[in-house]
Amino acid sequence: MIKNHVVMILNAVVLILGGVYGYFVSGSPTALIAPAIGVILLALSFPTKKENHTMAHIGVALTLISSITFIIIGFRRSNWIVIGMGIITFLCFDLYILNFILRKKQREANKNSV
Repeated sequence: MIKNHVVMILNAVVLILGGVYGYFVSGSPTALIAPAIGVILLALSFPTKKENHTMAHIGVALTLISSITFIIIGFRRSNWIVIGMGIITFLCFDLYILNFILRKKQREANKNSV
């Protein structure tokens, strides 16, 4: 399974590149919201790598909120770049949750074997 901090970095790169591309295509400063979220996720990936659970949960919450927001706004504006970023971000959210479930099962298995 891919570690959460790696998923966070990949999601951050997608948001930064997609948002910068959207800014140069449209010229709208609101296109820079996605890169700002990407920079925040990139910053949160380092404490997440060091097993800081609070920062990991903040990153997961930010990912969920931004994915839903990107998908809704993308459909309202018929903007496929924003919809794509929202879908990729939601897939990253799914990976976070799957990783949390797997880690919990591993902890329980280790606890029962001791």
